[in-house]
Amino acid sequence: MPTSTAGRRPNSRRRQGGFTYAVVLVAVVLVGIFAGVANLSTSRRMQADREAELLFRGQAYRSAIARYHAVNGRYPRDLRELLQGSSLVPQRYLRSLYPDPMAERAVQAQAAGGWRLLRAPDGGVAGVASQSRQTPLKQANFPPGLEKLEGAQSYREWSFDHTPRAVRPAAARPDVAAAPGRR
Repeated sequence: MPTSTAGRRPNSRRRQGGFTYAVVLVAVVLVGIFAGVANLSTSRRMQADREAELLFRGQAYRSAIARYHAVNGRYPRDLRELLQGSSLVPQRYLRSLYPDPMAERAVQAQAAGGWRLLRAPDGGVAGVASQSRQTPLKQANFPPGLEKLEGAQSYREWSFDHTPRAVRPAAARPDVAAAPGRR
């Protein structure tokens, strides 16, 4: 028995299948774009968090080295001395040896925690700096005392060192030397 095809559309299924394929393809592309943007945002947020931690840890080391230098009159020979003090003054200047948050895990496992040690003229440790060559997100508005970090091209340029202030002798001070009648 012959059937009539007058009321049917030939290939209507194929046209719907092609439309669905195009919609799914566009949806996959959009999901990929949104995932890339989310990944970039998350990556930047994680870098900003590690950067803030680098500032905190660097300042902790600088402060501990300054206190050690004020009490002992010299710089520590290595970072472990900040935990136990010297043989003359057994005092803790730091709670623990913090690793460099910008360093890779394998580098953090090294003795200095991944830090590049900044040496004083006497051979002691005057400060620490990151070894990372990554470009910092933060370029300005640093806390007081860290203005030298502005415009750094990499975290390697972020150094946290203690330089003692030079004490001028009384004879060299103009306010004392210029005062008449004082002897």
